[in-house]
Amino acid sequence: MQKCKVGHLFGLGFLAVLLIFTPAIAKAEVTLIDNGGFKAGLSLEMAAAVIAIQNANFDNVTYDDTDEDRGYFDGFIKPILNLSYDTAAAGSFYGGLSYAATGSYGNDGQWDMWKGNTEDIKSEQLYIGWKSGQLFSLEDDLLDLSFGEQEFQIGDGFLVYDGEFDGQYGAYWTAPHKSFDNTAVVRLNTTPVRADFFYLKSDDDYGDTELYGINVEHINDTLGTIGATWMTVTDSIDGTYGNRKGMDVYSLRGQGTPFASMGLADLFLSAEYAKEMSGDRVEKDATGWYAEAGYTVSALPWTPTLSYRYAFFSGDDAGTADDESFDPLFYGFSRGWGTHFMGEIVGEYQLFNSNQKTQMVKLNLQPTESLSVGGIYYDFKLDQKNVYGVPVTSDKFANEIDLYADYAVNDNLWLTAVFALATPDDAWKEYDGGVAEDTKLFEIGAFLYF
Repeated sequence: MQKCKVGHLFGLGFLAVLLIFTPAIAKAEVTLIDNGGFKAGLSLEMAAAVIAIQNANFDNVTYDDTDEDRGYFDGFIKPILNLSYDTAAAGSFYGGLSYAATGSYGNDGQWDMWKGNTEDIKSEQLYIGWKSGQLFSLEDDLLDLSFGEQEFQIGDGFLVYDGEFDGQYGAYWTAPHKSFDNTAVVRLNTTPVRADFFYLKSDDDYGDTELYGINVEHINDTLGTIGATWMTVTDSIDGTYGNRKGMDVYSLRGQGTPFASMGLADLFLSAEYAKEMSGDRVEKDATGWYAEAGYTVSALPWTPTLSYRYAFFSGDDAGTADDESFDPLFYGFSRGWGTHFMGEIVGEYQLFNSNQKTQMVKLNLQPTESLSVGGIYYDFKLDQKNVYGVPVTSDKFANEIDLYADYAVNDNLWLTAVFALATPDDAWKEYDGGVAEDTKLFEIGAFLYF
């Protein structure tokens, strides 16, 4: 896309952001019915964003040599109907229904998922459930059963968070679709140990992947959460996700402030380790893990938080018969920038939590209660020396710096802006034939919830 068109697109996107911003304060959630234990409520989520990229894909584009500079407007409207009925004696029933109207206008960020306009109206939620209430004496809502198209998350979303990829329906960056196409979930809400028994099926942009598994967590309000998960993939479509079929996944994780009793309540620790094994089409033998530490200096102005994270995702060794490339499954953006999309350029468009070793240093500042600003530095290396299967002699892929600002205007409206700069390193330059430029990106978005 030519620079003048990028500028025009930016103007249209910014106008859309302002249109969303203007009525935000006046709106509120609507209660449709509240009578005799039956409740019905209507809420709405909206988002608009504009993304402009210079030297897309490190100046390596595939469909038009004049398209190094690109941009697109991205947004959605998602009404949500929530229903519940409290029987008092036999627990409560609940359900939800929502559709999302999505659109991306312009050319995608770097890798040609779409060119021109992509838009759709698609179901996002259609589910029913039952909670046991006080039916059992051990705990309130000891049992929670739900079925249908709904969201489901494990831990902080390292493996399971987002059941749809969004790109083919538009709104890749604002990403309104998170639900799995079909689910059956049994939650056992005992304390301090709880469990989930689940069946999940993604849509076709994730290969119609079907899996079931068990998640167990020990929760301590002071120390944090320790969890373990087992999953097995029963089906997936041949192609990009074909090697998933028959794969078993085991993971261990922990997150919290375990040293709070020693006076280190501001030290936050988080880690997860996942092992992928077996497979019907090919033997899987892959590993992925991360470890993160963050410390908040609460006594200083702007309460700075400095974090460090190391993440490892195995790549495939061409000299072995096994598939050693880590399958990231359904990870998502769950607790802020860098989790688990690492890098607004590299993490959004180039490396997808496989065949990479990534170091992240992040500084977050809180000038006011509603405003946070920060910067993130990433160092990306390859586990196996290949870029998208093409052998290279270096493991150095790229470096990236992201600068962001998040502003909560009120309880309903959140504004964000990001500038990112990614510099290709030796592995990419070899893959690209030595022609490579820094990629620059600017994003501005508004998210409205009521």
